[in-house]
Amino acid sequence: MTTSTFGRRSLLAAGTAALAAPALSTPALAQAWPQRDLRLVVPFPPGGTTDVVARLVAAAMRDKLGRAVVVENQPGAGSTTAAGRFAREGDDHALFVSQIASHGIAPALYTNLTYNPVADFRAVTLMVTVPNVWVANPRNVPDGDVRALLRDARARPGLRTYASAGIGTSTHLTGELIAQLARAPMQHVPYRGAGPGMIAVMGGEVDTFIDNLPTALPQIRAGTVKPLAVTAPARLPGLPDVPALAELGAEFGMAGFAAEAWFGLHTHRSASDAVVARMGEAARAALADPALRAQLAERGTQPQGNTPAAYDALVVAELARWRTVVRQGNITVQ
Repeated sequence: MTTSTFGRRSLLAAGTAALAAPALSTPALAQAWPQRDLRLVVPFPPGGTTDVVARLVAAAMRDKLGRAVVVENQPGAGSTTAAGRFAREGDDHALFVSQIASHGIAPALYTNLTYNPVADFRAVTLMVTVPNVWVANPRNVPDGDVRALLRDARARPGLRTYASAGIGTSTHLTGELIAQLARAPMQHVPYRGAGPGMIAVMGGEVDTFIDNLPTALPQIRAGTVKPLAVTAPARLPGLPDVPALAELGAEFGMAGFAAEAWFGLHTHRSASDAVVARMGEAARAALADPALRAQLAERGTQPQGNTPAAYDALVVAELARWRTVVRQGNITVQ
């Protein structure tokens, strides 16, 4: 079995092995590291949410490590190009911004990946989560009632539409997951990015659109789209009147529902326990800083900061979840 065609069993086995990794065993090495500046590979262009989060965390980590953390943008193929390149390196002074695309969804969609998101990386910490918000064209869904919309989708399979930022994106698969759980088939209409998708729903080309909260908020506040629900586990402070999909409960298969984008840090599989521990300590200390947390929250992200074992467990669970969604939805990409 190759890293490009691994199955769920191998992922779970690799994840279990990662969770069982021994604790820090060489304090002297941890004290000596880092010996030079660090690289932080961001697999997207400058300016987007991933890049902004990475730069904020990198700047804060510098104070904890006494060394610069230099961001390198390496866009391409929805983050998989950079992930494959990183997996083939062996630099214990390098970090990779792992996210739902590279470490959650891509392995479910592609059989030719050049990396295994569990076996070829070591988890450091989860940096932030980013809720999605389901918005509607006010004319197409005038009451803004998410329950009524799903009941209508059940009664008229395939007639209700939802846009996404493209086939295989987290917003596409989140919509597919909602449709599967609610037994409410909807027609997916992919666009080339979040901007075109938002324009389409504003213009009435589609009924609804699932978008990351940070990019949807301006249009929600302007009243050009109506928020139906958020995909966070509970209502959000910035949108207190908008229900979480989890509130729909058993009638729609949504009890305990949560589906968020996430961004974290991984390093090379060859990195020692001491180095991973030191990276994690620095990142978690940075994410605990009130000033940084406020900056991240202002951008619609929710600061986290967990252990390598907890982040490993998240990745393994997400891989299993999205593989099921892709299989049941018969989703393919060209």
